[in-house]
Amino acid sequence: MPQPSLDELALLLMQLDPADEVGARRFSEAMREAADTSAGLAPMSIIAVLKCTEAVENCAASEREAVLVAAGTMLEAWMRGDALTWVTAAPASTGSGASAGPSAPTPSSPVAAKPVADAPAAPETLPDDVDLDLLRDFINESREMLAGAEAALLQLETDPTNDEAVNTVFRAFHTVKGTAAFLGLGQLSAFAHKAESVLSQVRDRVLAYSAHTADLSLQSADNLREFLDAVEAAIDGSPILAPDGTHALALALDEAAAGKADEASTDEVAPLPAARLGDILVDRGVVDRATLEAVRAEDPAMPLGQALVQHNAAPLKDVAQALRQQAQQQKQVRQESAGAADSIRVRTDRLDKLIDMVGELVIAQALIAADGIVMQAGHQGLSRKVSMAGKIVRDLQDLSMSMRMVPLKPVFQKLARLVRDLSQKSGKTVEFQTHGEDTELDRNMVDAIADPLVHMVRNSLDHGLEAPAERTASGKRAAGVLRLSAYHAGGAVVVELHDDGRGLNREKIVAKAIAKGLIDSGKQMSDRDVFALIFAPGFSTADKVTDISGRGVGMDVVRRNIEGIRGTIEISSAAGEGTTFKLRLPLTLAITDGMLVRVGSERYIVPTTSIQLSFRPSPEQICTVAGRGEMVVLRGETLPIVRLHRLFKVPNARERFDESLLMLVGDGDKRVALMVDDLLGQHQVVAKSLGEGIGRIDGLSGGAILGDGRVGLIIDIGQIVQLSRTGSSSDDGPRGDRRAVA
Repeated sequence: MPQPSLDELALLLMQLDPADEVGARRFSEAMREAADTSAGLAPMSIIAVLKCTEAVENCAASEREAVLVAAGTMLEAWMRGDALTWVTAAPASTGSGASAGPSAPTPSSPVAAKPVADAPAAPETLPDDVDLDLLRDFINESREMLAGAEAALLQLETDPTNDEAVNTVFRAFHTVKGTAAFLGLGQLSAFAHKAESVLSQVRDRVLAYSAHTADLSLQSADNLREFLDAVEAAIDGSPILAPDGTHALALALDEAAAGKADEASTDEVAPLPAARLGDILVDRGVVDRATLEAVRAEDPAMPLGQALVQHNAAPLKDVAQALRQQAQQQKQVRQESAGAADSIRVRTDRLDKLIDMVGELVIAQALIAADGIVMQAGHQGLSRKVSMAGKIVRDLQDLSMSMRMVPLKPVFQKLARLVRDLSQKSGKTVEFQTHGEDTELDRNMVDAIADPLVHMVRNSLDHGLEAPAERTASGKRAAGVLRLSAYHAGGAVVVELHDDGRGLNREKIVAKAIAKGLIDSGKQMSDRDVFALIFAPGFSTADKVTDISGRGVGMDVVRRNIEGIRGTIEISSAAGEGTTFKLRLPLTLAITDGMLVRVGSERYIVPTTSIQLSFRPSPEQICTVAGRGEMVVLRGETLPIVRLHRLFKVPNARERFDESLLMLVGDGDKRVALMVDDLLGQHQVVAKSLGEGIGRIDGLSGGAILGDGRVGLIIDIGQIVQLSRTGSSSDDGPRGDRRAVA
């Protein structure tokens, strides 16, 4: 990419509106690139250019016009070949007049936030000429940046000296501010500027990152999200209403930026280390730390590089090289924040349509491959070509599905914020650990498990983890551990939530279940079955209801949502040691690897991840247990038999065990034996919903079009296991004939 010429810089400057944050940043970057590639600039001139670019980027919009005038004066000197100096009028708020030094806002002299009005501003509307596509992109990108900023803010609470985390938050607020101003969203831009000002103070080592600063920054991120929701709603013509509490939060941000934060919070963290330029100089061996601090104390208002040169504490050449290194690092950070890999944004509805069309292509290819002409021995060339096309279609299918795979990281970050807020509200000290946050799932699956995980975290923190005093009394650390992990296992993704709290109380759960009429007695129930009772609607063992949990609402929703995406949930717990929730989820809902089986004249698809064994039983393995029906004894274990032809009322199916096969399938540690006529082979099929016309059918999760054009129904193993234990079908869904439609 060609570097900008001085004439191009002058043209860019003449066209620049002082209120245009994005344009100002582009001009600053162009100036920096021109200085980096210019062979005729002296070190002091390079310093002047860097000061100019910092001033353009960091000054308030109301002060930018004066800064740009000074930039134009310096650009004229550059075009004449004169030595460059940075001279600009000081902001009116400082009370000083013109100076010969760099009095424009710099990292060592941050701009004070503009005062807010005494009352909340009136609602505004979208500009008439706003580009709606650009506005929607801005909303989506801003939400992503705020999610990253929130994760960085939580990281800063444990490591207040993390420069990269500070920069991540600052860039998010700064980008939202600049783009909002470009789109004419004045109130949103003004509030983002106030939030940015506080992080600018932290970044420039003027303000320590304390608990008070953390609360303000997190509240600002929340407020900006609500602002974005209001802007999105305004696309339909409604006014943009500032979120409740915006005015009070803006005042608090102004006070924090002015150094009036709560005094009690300033003692919670140690002072931040020296400025970044000083760190670079010390690391390069140009100056020692003692000299650096002495020069800083003698001239605190003067930029550090200039002070070191004037006091002969460091050579001009070395200071210029350090400034260039600093500018290069900042440029690299900006590039990394924009994304290291080339990428484009695609609307999700278009992506879903693409995947649907690829699914239809897979079905069409299967129909061709199963055609009688292709399978004839005399058409080997055609068969080879169809087989090659089939390989390409499968690769295309895998590629299209990977496009919809997203990491679990955003969900984990959201839960980290939830844990922080709930721990403060409940007075508990919680150490939240995450593992495997880069594990990928289908985007629709990630959306589906977000709410269930929120319910599970709230219950674990409220019911599972003890208060610090109780933990200490029982010999535990005062801080509880809540660990969230994700990993691949057996063609599925497993998400585990573990706490090291008090564990589930079996006796209390049984007593509550008996009182609610759910069971008669818990004597014959395993721990797994007892723990599963907490998923019953309205079930809660909480002694008192809090605003976190305890109303018996939530865990039934968790199980229903997880089962709705063909997933399973298991609970393991030990008294005094903690509880683990394990979610087992399919990678995607669009494709199913399954074994095609025949029952009578019908064909069904059994997910291969649930199949453990297929065998033909001997007569001595079959028995009947009172109250439980037909059973098969396999390796010392007695398992119930499910005759699919009876469940789905399929005629002309095989009745004799010596003519049929039993397929051992499992849902967790619950297993049953499906009775089928034949196994027809393993297939990868595109799962389709049965549609509203057919509705929900117990034991089936969907259908797929097979190679001959007929429909194969996909077995829902979880429901089959449940039906085998209850002896009857669910009350949900249609009754009557469950025969498959071919």
